[in-house]
Amino acid sequence: MDGSEHFPLRIEQVAGAGCEEWRVGDCLPERLCENWQMVYLFSGMVEEHGDRRTVTLRAGQLLFHRPGETVSMRAVGEVPPEVLRVGFVCSGAALDELYGRPLRIDLAEKLRMQQITTAVRELFVQAEEPGGEPQRKAEPPFGAEQYLCDCLELLLIQLVRARRRTRRLSARARQERDQQALVDYVRVYFSKNIARELTIAQVCEDCGVSRARLQKAFRARMHRGAMETFAAMKMERARELLAAGCTPGETAGRLGFADSAYFSRCFRRAEGMSPREYCRRLHPADAKPATNRHATPSNVHVIKSGSEVE
Repeated sequence: MDGSEHFPLRIEQVAGAGCEEWRVGDCLPERLCENWQMVYLFSGMVEEHGDRRTVTLRAGQLLFHRPGETVSMRAVGEVPPEVLRVGFVCSGAALDELYGRPLRIDLAEKLRMQQITTAVRELFVQAEEPGGEPQRKAEPPFGAEQYLCDCLELLLIQLVRARRRTRRLSARARQERDQQALVDYVRVYFSKNIARELTIAQVCEDCGVSRARLQKAFRARMHRGAMETFAAMKMERARELLAAGCTPGETAGRLGFADSAYFSRCFRRAEGMSPREYCRRLHPADAKPATNRHATPSNVHVIKSGSEVE
């Protein structure tokens, strides 16, 4: 069986990528697309020119250019646009379905786009001026290009699936899907930042979501707030560390608590016992038995009246 049936869309390589903010009125000179190119706007508005067509892109929209197409861009409107541009080699014909018109993406796809942007910045050094050629970093993080290819591939699969749906989701189903996507994304963010003392303002800023939307999603899908969920994840990790033999002090340090006493109070609220009590229950054999200060040491022989020392 042809492997393309199981993998109909594959990202083979990322040729170049950059995320830049342009001044209104600035232009990207004409250049030839040697590979597929994806253009996405985080903010503002641009006119994207391709072969025999001009498309106005607005914030939250993306566009694909084919290999061999000559493209250029002009920043228009009143807000300086932030533009993500990724050139990539892709096998399979499914990408043709996304070509030719601006696409507005939903929340799940926007979250994937944020992952792509982070991966781009890990792999490439941006040019000093917008429109310059980004350069690959000499020592990017482990697996940086593979991670970027995987994120981009997953986004394209999501987009193709969405365009092939024969039945439109109801408003409620779309809301539930978007809420779950947001919760999943933020929980991954929490896992990566488990050792930090986060605030809800930091979470909203880093994840690009409003406080109201974040809390509504967590209340609906997790039945508790976002920071309550983060605190519960910290306690779950604390139990794992204590079970692995870490001391309460070491556990507090690894989870970013300001001091051991504060960690102990949080742990007691969550578990109903202190971290030391929890350790003793996990490792009863390690607990020292109580000693009787009146007991006779084992290496001392007691001489009883009328007897001889053995």
